[in-house]
Amino acid sequence: MSLGLALAVVAVSGLYTSLWGAFKDSPYEGFKPGTFPRSVCFNLGLFALLYWAPYLRPLTRQLSAVQLFFLVMGLERFLAEIYKGFFRTEEQSKYFVPSRITFFGRYVASDALRYAAGAAIVTAMLAAALIRVRMERFWAFAAVAYGTGLLVSLGGAYKDAPFEGFRPLKFQRSAIVLAVLSPLFYFVNDPRRPVTLGFLIYMNGGLERFAVEYYKTYIQRHMSGKFRADLPRLALWSERREPFHYAALLIVAAVVAAVFFELRAR
Repeated sequence: MSLGLALAVVAVSGLYTSLWGAFKDSPYEGFKPGTFPRSVCFNLGLFALLYWAPYLRPLTRQLSAVQLFFLVMGLERFLAEIYKGFFRTEEQSKYFVPSRITFFGRYVASDALRYAAGAAIVTAMLAAALIRVRMERFWAFAAVAYGTGLLVSLGGAYKDAPFEGFRPLKFQRSAIVLAVLSPLFYFVNDPRRPVTLGFLIYMNGGLERFAVEYYKTYIQRHMSGKFRADLPRLALWSERREPFHYAALLIVAAVVAAVFFELRAR
């Protein structure tokens, strides 16, 4: 894959994230042109690190377009959530579920403690991405998919359960979705250049967001649960946000086409 194509894949991956964020948040906050491309820019920065860092360069350059699309999406989503919870300081009164991390629902007053915990988690995440165990067997892809889903659910439950309650069925949702979708990464994997465990974890994280957020955002049409229920909505953007969905559909269609193309090329 050429550098130009890789950059396009990474940018579109970030655009998909930006679209669902704008669709969910614009009825409460309006459309923010300044922050809309944030995920695109973050993805491009992550790709630069992956593409030129000596340890990661050979692993990144052997990825297919589908693998790269979901890898950067997963990395960006994990890091974005860590940033919002541990490093960003903003007014929390508009949120039902605070974006700032809590200790089992209790406010953490110490910024130093918050920053230290965030730095430790980011370090652990980056270390996980460096795991170079080669993935080749179907059961291994399924196990990693299910485990990644549980990790996503654990993070979501830790953040949301103190405010929404713990929902056992919802807790298993991400793990089951990824287990069902695990054949995707198994069949697009090139046996001559198998993907590594570290990359596969974040590819699954991206796939989980890609699938679950599409269902929640565009099919169920759930309003963003992070805002207070009594927060006034902007009627203008509740009505004008549908183009975000159309653009997301085009990206979904492009990803499906890329999957078929890569399967035919195997």
